[in-house]
Amino acid sequence: MTLRSRHVPPSAEPQPCAFVQPGPDRSLTAGPWLLAAADDPQRARKEWDESGIALLRCGTRFTAVRLSAALVRAAADTETLQDVDTCLARALLGGPVFADTRWHLYYALVPEGTDRVPSWNYRSAGAECLGPNSYLGVPDLSRTRPGEGFSYWCVPLHTPGKLCSPDAVIQLVRYGRYRLTTTEAKTGA
Repeated sequence: MTLRSRHVPPSAEPQPCAFVQPGPDRSLTAGPWLLAAADDPQRARKEWDESGIALLRCGTRFTAVRLSAALVRAAADTETLQDVDTCLARALLGGPVFADTRWHLYYALVPEGTDRVPSWNYRSAGAECLGPNSYLGVPDLSRTRPGEGFSYWCVPLHTPGKLCSPDAVIQLVRYGRYRLTTTEAKTGA
């Protein structure tokens, strides 16, 4: 079946890709934005190129919420990384999150200053807000699959400054805690 209408001459149909411009490569836009959080952005770029991880300072461009994998898996109700990643993308409305598979942690990037919001100004079970003077090993934006090193972007940063909603992260944390507590009560752990 063809999509061509009988009433539209072939020359008037849109031509495939005639005016379609590819979107910007996220490493060309979001990469420099993230690297500006480093004490030395050029050194951080070199770290990404050599090891895939760069040390960036929280509290300048972004704040990070460190989440235990147990809490995130409980909220997602799954152990499968791909399913957890899909759940995070939905629950955090596409906001950027990366996983550290070595230490079993997730990091949701939220707006700078989130650490000063009363609901995040303390450490709590399974979640901690990392503000100014905290440093974080952030994977290169090209690492978007598990197994490409110890850290990967489960929900990539696509646009500079488009971060997770702190309220969405709080909801995820609360739900994960609820599920963990319910499981512990059922098993007596």
